[in-house]
Amino acid sequence: MASVEELLLNSLEKLKEDHLKKFQWHLKNDHEQIPKYEMENADRLKTVDKMVDCFGPEEAVKNMVCILRKMNQNKLAEQLENKHKKAQTESNANTSVPVGADTDQTSSK
Repeated sequence: MASVEELLLNSLEKLKEDHLKKFQWHLKNDHEQIPKYEMENADRLKTVDKMVDCFGPEEAVKNMVCILRKMNQNKLAEQLENKHKKAQTESNANTSVPVGADTDQTSSK
């Protein structure tokens, strides 16, 4: 299962260089938590790290989807949303405990 950071990075890697610059422009102008100087020469990795640091994983995904839509990158935004929802569903399925299951790890048999 891909982490949020990997999902964000994969989305940015699909953008051409001029679209990446436009994405970063929207990011620094629409969100005052991102200092403008930090996006000036940021690569894709630094952009992802900064988004997750400033917004947290869930908000970083929401913000990226919003910016991609502003840029008319609707297909990419939809792919990111779907992959993120799928990852959340898988994560919830892996951490859920069946009803009636013994969750006491210290009991001896």
